[in-house]
Amino acid sequence: MSSISKPYTCTLSPAMLKKAEVELHEDPKTRHLEIKTLRERLEQVPGYRGRTDDGFLLRFLRCKKFDQERAFQQVMTFYKMKIDYPEIFDGLTPKRTQSLMESGHFGLLKHRAPDGSRISYIRPGRWDPAKHPPDELFGNQFLILSKMIEDEETQVCGLTVVADLKDFGWHQAKYYTPSVARKKATLFQDAFPMRFKAAHYLNEPTFIDALFAIAKPFLKNKFLKRIHMYGDKLEKLHEILPREILPEELGGTQPTFSNDEMVAEMLACEQQFVEENKYGIVDMTIPAKEQKKADATEALGGTFRKLNVD
Repeated sequence: MSSISKPYTCTLSPAMLKKAEVELHEDPKTRHLEIKTLRERLEQVPGYRGRTDDGFLLRFLRCKKFDQERAFQQVMTFYKMKIDYPEIFDGLTPKRTQSLMESGHFGLLKHRAPDGSRISYIRPGRWDPAKHPPDELFGNQFLILSKMIEDEETQVCGLTVVADLKDFGWHQAKYYTPSVARKKATLFQDAFPMRFKAAHYLNEPTFIDALFAIAKPFLKNKFLKRIHMYGDKLEKLHEILPREILPEELGGTQPTFSNDEMVAEMLACEQQFVEENKYGIVDMTIPAKEQKKADATEALGGTFRKLNVD
Protein backbone atom coordinates (compact mmCIF):
# COMPACT_ATOMS: atom_id res chain seq x y z
CA MET A 1 0.00 0.00 0.00
CA SER A 2 1.40 3.43 -0.93
CA SER A 3 1.71 6.26 1.58
CA ILE A 4 -0.98 8.08 -0.41
CA SER A 5 -3.67 5.47 0.24
CA LYS A 6 -2.52 4.47 3.73
CA PRO A 7 -5.19 5.03 6.41
CA TYR A 8 -4.41 7.85 8.81
CA THR A 9 -3.25 7.07 12.33
CA CYS A 10 -2.05 9.88 14.58
CA THR A 11 1.63 9.46 15.52
CA LEU A 12 2.04 12.56 17.68
CA SER A 13 3.33 12.21 21.22
CA PRO A 14 1.30 13.69 24.09
CA ALA A 15 3.69 16.67 24.14
CA MET A 16 3.23 17.24 20.40
CA LEU A 17 -0.54 16.89 20.72
CA LYS A 18 -0.48 19.61 23.37
CA LYS A 19 1.66 21.84 21.14
CA ALA A 20 -0.75 21.29 18.26
CA GLU A 21 -3.66 22.19 20.51
CA VAL A 22 -2.05 25.40 21.78
CA GLU A 23 -0.45 26.62 18.55
CA LEU A 24 -2.70 25.17 15.85
CA HIS A 25 -6.09 24.86 17.58
CA GLU A 26 -6.11 21.13 16.87
CA ASP A 27 -8.59 19.04 18.84
CA PRO A 28 -8.28 15.24 18.52
CA LYS A 29 -11.99 14.98 19.30
CA THR A 30 -13.00 17.05 16.28
CA ARG A 31 -10.04 16.33 13.97
CA HIS A 32 -11.96 13.80 11.89
CA LEU A 33 -14.90 16.20 11.47
CA GLU A 34 -12.53 18.99 10.37
CA ILE A 35 -10.99 16.72 7.74
CA LYS A 36 -14.43 15.52 6.60
CA THR A 37 -15.66 19.10 6.23
CA LEU A 38 -12.68 20.09 4.09
CA ARG A 39 -12.99 16.96 1.98
CA GLU A 40 -16.69 17.52 1.28
CA ARG A 41 -16.05 21.08 0.21
CA LEU A 42 -13.26 20.06 -2.17
CA GLU A 43 -15.39 17.29 -3.66
CA GLN A 44 -17.96 19.93 -4.62
CA VAL A 45 -15.41 21.82 -6.75
CA PRO A 46 -16.02 21.07 -10.46
CA GLY A 47 -13.00 19.31 -11.90
CA TYR A 48 -11.28 18.63 -8.58
CA ARG A 49 -9.28 15.42 -8.95
CA GLY A 50 -6.84 16.07 -6.13
CA ARG A 51 -6.13 13.97 -3.09
CA THR A 52 -8.77 13.81 -0.37
CA ASP A 53 -7.23 11.31 2.04
CA ASP A 54 -7.01 12.26 5.71
CA GLY A 55 -3.25 12.54 5.93
CA PHE A 56 -3.02 14.90 2.96
CA LEU A 57 -5.81 17.25 4.03
CA LEU A 58 -4.56 17.34 7.61
CA ARG A 59 -1.30 18.96 6.45
CA PHE A 60 -3.22 21.95 5.14
CA LEU A 61 -5.47 22.20 8.18
CA ARG A 62 -2.47 22.25 10.49
CA CYS A 63 -0.61 24.76 8.35
CA LYS A 64 -3.61 27.10 8.48
CA LYS A 65 -4.39 26.45 12.16
CA PHE A 66 -7.62 24.63 11.32
CA ASP A 67 -9.12 27.63 9.56
CA GLN A 68 -11.35 25.88 7.04
CA GLU A 69 -11.44 28.70 4.51
CA ARG A 70 -7.69 29.26 4.49
CA ALA A 71 -6.98 25.53 4.30
CA PHE A 72 -9.41 25.16 1.38
CA GLN A 73 -7.80 28.05 -0.49
CA GLN A 74 -4.32 26.62 0.05
CA VAL A 75 -5.29 23.21 -1.32
CA MET A 76 -6.70 24.92 -4.40
CA THR A 77 -3.55 27.04 -4.77
CA PHE A 78 -1.43 23.90 -4.37
CA TYR A 79 -3.08 22.23 -7.35
CA LYS A 80 -3.48 25.40 -9.40
CA MET A 81 0.26 25.85 -9.06
CA LYS A 82 0.74 22.55 -10.87
CA ILE A 83 -1.39 23.82 -13.75
CA ASP A 84 0.40 27.16 -13.90
CA TYR A 85 3.92 25.70 -13.84
CA PRO A 86 3.97 22.54 -16.01
CA GLU A 87 7.66 23.22 -16.68
CA ILE A 88 8.27 22.23 -13.05
CA PHE A 89 5.66 19.59 -12.35
CA ASP A 90 5.01 17.59 -15.51
CA GLY A 91 6.55 14.19 -14.83
CA LEU A 92 8.35 15.39 -11.70
CA THR A 93 9.93 12.46 -9.83
CA PRO A 94 13.14 11.93 -7.82
CA LYS A 95 14.93 10.20 -10.71
CA ARG A 96 14.41 13.31 -12.84
CA THR A 97 16.31 15.42 -10.31
CA GLN A 98 18.78 12.78 -9.10
CA SER A 99 21.87 14.56 -10.39
CA LEU A 100 20.88 17.79 -8.66
CA MET A 101 20.11 15.99 -5.41
CA GLU A 102 23.52 14.31 -5.50
CA SER A 103 25.23 17.70 -5.81
CA GLY A 104 24.34 18.39 -2.18
CA HIS A 105 22.70 21.69 -3.04
CA PHE A 106 19.69 21.01 -0.80
CA GLY A 107 19.22 18.61 2.08
CA LEU A 108 17.92 18.09 5.59
CA LEU A 109 19.93 17.98 8.80
CA LYS A 110 19.39 14.90 10.97
CA HIS A 111 18.75 16.85 14.15
CA ARG A 112 15.86 19.21 14.80
CA ALA A 113 16.04 22.81 15.99
CA PRO A 114 15.28 23.52 19.67
CA ASP A 115 11.70 24.42 18.74
CA GLY A 116 11.21 21.02 17.11
CA SER A 117 11.33 22.23 13.50
CA ARG A 118 13.22 20.33 10.81
CA ILE A 119 16.26 22.11 9.41
CA SER A 120 16.85 22.36 5.69
CA TYR A 121 20.44 23.06 4.66
CA ILE A 122 20.88 24.93 1.38
CA ARG A 123 24.21 25.53 -0.37
CA PRO A 124 23.42 27.58 -3.49
CA GLY A 125 27.11 27.73 -4.41
CA ARG A 126 26.85 24.07 -5.43
CA TRP A 127 24.17 24.84 -8.02
CA ASP A 128 25.30 24.74 -11.65
CA PRO A 129 22.63 26.59 -13.66
CA ALA A 130 24.19 25.38 -16.91
CA LYS A 131 23.19 21.84 -15.96
CA HIS A 132 20.14 22.49 -13.81
CA PRO A 133 17.81 25.42 -14.65
CA PRO A 134 15.87 27.16 -11.85
CA ASP A 135 12.74 25.14 -12.58
CA GLU A 136 14.61 21.92 -11.83
CA LEU A 137 15.94 23.54 -8.66
CA PHE A 138 12.41 24.31 -7.47
CA GLY A 139 11.16 20.87 -8.45
CA ASN A 140 13.94 19.18 -6.48
CA GLN A 141 13.19 21.21 -3.37
CA PHE A 142 9.47 20.54 -3.75
CA LEU A 143 10.03 16.77 -3.88
CA ILE A 144 12.24 16.72 -0.78
CA LEU A 145 9.89 18.94 1.20
CA SER A 146 6.91 16.86 0.08
CA LYS A 147 8.51 13.76 1.58
CA MET A 148 9.53 15.64 4.71
CA ILE A 149 6.04 17.02 5.39
CA GLU A 150 4.62 13.51 5.66
CA ASP A 151 6.05 13.53 9.18
CA GLU A 152 3.43 14.77 11.65
CA GLU A 153 5.90 16.32 14.08
CA THR A 154 7.23 18.44 11.23
CA GLN A 155 3.68 19.47 10.31
CA VAL A 156 3.25 20.79 13.84
CA CYS A 157 6.72 22.28 14.40
CA GLY A 158 7.54 23.55 10.92
CA LEU A 159 10.73 24.21 8.97
CA THR A 160 13.86 26.24 9.71
CA VAL A 161 16.17 27.11 6.81
CA VAL A 162 19.95 27.47 7.00
CA ALA A 163 21.49 28.80 3.78
CA ASP A 164 25.25 29.04 3.36
CA LEU A 165 25.91 31.34 0.40
CA LYS A 166 29.62 30.58 0.21
CA ASP A 167 30.72 30.36 -3.46
CA PHE A 168 27.36 31.73 -4.64
CA GLY A 169 28.27 34.12 -7.45
CA TRP A 170 26.78 36.37 -10.07
CA HIS A 171 26.77 33.55 -12.66
CA GLN A 172 24.06 31.97 -10.48
CA ALA A 173 22.37 35.10 -9.13
CA LYS A 174 21.64 36.45 -12.61
CA TYR A 175 18.95 33.79 -13.01
CA TYR A 176 17.03 35.20 -10.05
CA THR A 177 14.62 37.40 -12.01
CA PRO A 178 11.30 38.84 -10.78
CA SER A 179 9.41 36.03 -12.55
CA VAL A 180 11.58 33.43 -10.80
CA ALA A 181 11.09 35.20 -7.45
CA ARG A 182 7.32 35.23 -7.96
CA LYS A 183 7.30 31.55 -8.85
CA LYS A 184 9.34 30.62 -5.77
CA ALA A 185 7.06 32.66 -3.50
CA THR A 186 3.99 30.94 -4.92
CA LEU A 187 5.52 27.50 -4.47
CA PHE A 188 6.88 27.72 -0.98
CA GLN A 189 4.99 30.57 0.64
CA ASP A 190 1.45 30.37 -0.72
CA ALA A 191 0.92 26.79 -1.89
CA PHE A 192 3.04 24.39 0.14
CA PRO A 193 1.53 23.32 3.51
CA MET A 194 4.53 24.17 5.64
CA ARG A 195 4.96 26.30 8.76
CA PHE A 196 7.98 28.49 7.97
CA LYS A 197 9.79 29.31 11.21
CA ALA A 198 12.97 31.14 10.19
CA ALA A 199 15.69 31.47 7.56
CA HIS A 200 19.32 31.98 8.61
CA TYR A 201 21.77 33.19 5.95
CA LEU A 202 25.54 32.90 6.14
CA ASN A 203 28.36 34.28 3.98
CA GLU A 204 26.09 36.51 1.93
CA PRO A 205 27.64 38.04 -1.21
CA THR A 206 27.90 41.79 -1.66
CA PHE A 207 24.91 41.79 -4.02
CA ILE A 208 22.54 40.15 -1.53
CA ASP A 209 20.57 43.39 -1.07
CA ALA A 210 19.84 43.48 -4.79
CA LEU A 211 18.50 39.92 -4.68
CA PHE A 212 16.25 40.65 -1.73
CA ALA A 213 14.99 43.78 -3.46
CA ILE A 214 13.74 41.48 -6.22
CA ALA A 215 12.13 39.04 -3.80
CA LYS A 216 10.61 41.49 -1.32
CA PRO A 217 7.48 42.44 -3.33
CA PHE A 218 6.41 38.79 -3.35
CA LEU A 219 7.03 37.97 0.31
CA LYS A 220 4.62 38.47 3.17
CA ASN A 221 5.74 40.60 6.09
CA LYS A 222 5.79 37.66 8.50
CA PHE A 223 8.26 35.89 6.22
CA LEU A 224 10.47 38.95 5.88
CA LYS A 225 10.61 39.33 9.67
CA ARG A 226 11.89 35.77 10.02
CA ILE A 227 14.89 36.23 7.72
CA HIS A 228 18.24 36.72 9.48
CA MET A 229 21.69 37.37 8.01
CA TYR A 230 24.94 36.72 9.87
CA GLY A 231 27.73 37.09 7.34
CA ASP A 232 30.62 34.98 8.62
CA LYS A 233 29.53 35.28 12.28
CA LEU A 234 28.79 31.66 13.08
CA GLU A 235 28.44 32.48 16.75
CA LYS A 236 25.27 34.40 15.90
CA LEU A 237 23.81 31.29 14.31
CA HIS A 238 24.82 29.24 17.35
CA GLU A 239 22.73 31.48 19.57
CA ILE A 240 19.67 30.11 17.75
CA LEU A 241 20.84 26.68 16.63
CA PRO A 242 23.28 25.04 19.07
CA ARG A 243 26.54 23.61 17.79
CA GLU A 244 25.50 20.13 18.92
CA ILE A 245 22.96 19.83 16.08
CA LEU A 246 25.03 21.42 13.29
CA PRO A 247 27.62 19.87 10.93
CA GLU A 248 31.25 20.83 11.41
CA GLU A 249 31.30 23.18 8.40
CA LEU A 250 28.75 25.32 10.25
CA GLY A 251 30.89 25.30 13.38
CA GLY A 252 29.00 22.36 14.83
CA THR A 253 30.02 19.10 16.44
CA GLN A 254 28.20 16.82 13.99
CA PRO A 255 30.08 15.16 11.09
CA THR A 256 30.41 16.92 7.75
CA PHE A 257 27.02 17.08 6.09
CA SER A 258 26.08 14.36 3.61
CA ASN A 259 22.72 13.85 1.97
CA ASP A 260 23.52 10.39 0.58
CA GLU A 261 20.97 8.76 2.86
CA MET A 262 18.30 11.25 1.85
CA VAL A 263 19.00 10.71 -1.87
CA ALA A 264 18.62 6.94 -1.45
CA GLU A 265 15.35 7.44 0.43
CA MET A 266 13.98 9.75 -2.25
CA LEU A 267 14.91 7.41 -5.11
CA ALA A 268 13.18 4.57 -3.27
CA CYS A 269 9.98 6.66 -3.38
CA GLU A 270 9.94 7.00 -7.18
CA GLN A 271 6.66 5.13 -7.62
CA GLN A 272 5.00 7.17 -4.89
CA PHE A 273 5.63 10.37 -6.82
CA VAL A 274 4.55 8.76 -10.10
CA GLU A 275 1.24 8.08 -8.36
CA GLU A 276 1.17 11.60 -6.89
CA ASN A 277 1.41 13.06 -10.39
CA LYS A 278 -1.95 11.55 -11.28
CA TYR A 279 -3.75 14.01 -9.00
CA GLY A 280 -4.76 17.53 -9.96
CA ILE A 281 -7.56 19.80 -11.08
CA VAL A 282 -9.31 19.50 -14.42
CA ASP A 283 -10.15 22.82 -16.07
CA MET A 284 -13.91 22.66 -16.62
CA THR A 285 -14.24 25.97 -18.48
CA ILE A 286 -15.13 26.11 -22.15
CA PRO A 287 -13.02 28.36 -24.41
CA ALA A 288 -15.07 31.27 -25.75
CA LYS A 289 -14.41 30.29 -29.38
CA GLU A 290 -15.92 26.86 -28.72
CA GLN A 291 -18.85 28.04 -26.63
CA LYS A 292 -21.22 28.33 -29.58
CA LYS A 293 -20.38 24.80 -30.68
CA ALA A 294 -21.04 23.22 -27.31
CA ASP A 295 -24.41 21.62 -26.82
CA ALA A 296 -26.05 21.14 -23.45
CA THR A 297 -24.29 17.83 -22.83
CA GLU A 298 -20.85 19.19 -23.66
CA ALA A 299 -21.44 22.21 -21.45
CA LEU A 300 -21.81 19.96 -18.44
CA GLY A 301 -18.53 18.21 -19.08
CA GLY A 302 -16.42 21.13 -20.18
CA THR A 303 -12.97 20.68 -21.63
CA PHE A 304 -10.16 18.85 -19.89
CA ARG A 305 -6.81 20.49 -19.46
CA LYS A 306 -3.98 17.96 -19.54
CA LEU A 307 -2.92 17.15 -15.98
CA ASN A 308 -2.01 13.44 -16.22
CA VAL A 309 -5.28 12.57 -14.51
CA ASP A 310 -6.29 8.93 -14.81
